[in-house]
Amino acid sequence: MRTSLTRAVAGVAIAATAVLAAAGTASATTTPRTATQLSIVAAKSWITVGQKDVIGGQLTAGKTDIAGRIITLDKWNAKTKKWNSVEQRFTGKYGKVAFNVYPRITTWYALVFKGGPIYKPTHSGEVRVVVKPAPKVATTLSAAAETASITAGSTDKIDGLLITKDTKPLAGQWVWLDTVGTGGKLHHLRAFKTGKFGKVSFTVKPAATTTYELEYLGTHVLAPSVSNAVTVTVTVAS
Repeated sequence: MRTSLTRAVAGVAIAATAVLAAAGTASATTTPRTATQLSIVAAKSWITVGQKDVIGGQLTAGKTDIAGRIITLDKWNAKTKKWNSVEQRFTGKYGKVAFNVYPRITTWYALVFKGGPIYKPTHSGEVRVVVKPAPKVATTLSAAAETASITAGSTDKIDGLLITKDTKPLAGQWVWLDTVGTGGKLHHLRAFKTGKFGKVSFTVKPAATTTYELEYLGTHVLAPSVSNAVTVTVTVAS
């Protein structure tokens, strides 16, 4: 009985030793994963709203380019204070990758490689794409009096035309009729919207000789403009 138990214990010990030896051999023969590096660069340091930028990078292991690996583009969320994954792409023949981005505001980006059985994970540094407001479209506003001189009590018309720098008429835009006071200060009288062909017209009945200008205050995409001055001379009826 004792002999059988001794043999059984010895057998277990031998089996355990064999397992440990095999594990040690496997551990010794496992190749450690290779360290990697991931670069990042933005094609442009700044863009205007609506424009495209390109975030590029290259995955390497020392001097060796690593192709066919998944790279993740991360974007920093200023509100949540977290990095959010945006898109994934495979590296090309020379370990390079590129992402098209269209940020509406200034944004930070980073690239991430999650690694695998051969290569260790890594991540790039960070790049910032500065987003500037798009330049406003220049406008031109002209003014003309229907009659240069009127008699007291009569009416006149101040006509205007609002166009872009490439002479495109601007319809549906508010244009102000102003009087020109001392020192050239403008005083708003009233505003009308331009018609289909960018035209606007104001009926005036000045009691005395008055200088008028038309004023366009602009929008988020259209620049403001002020017309030429128009003087309506008022004479006393004989």
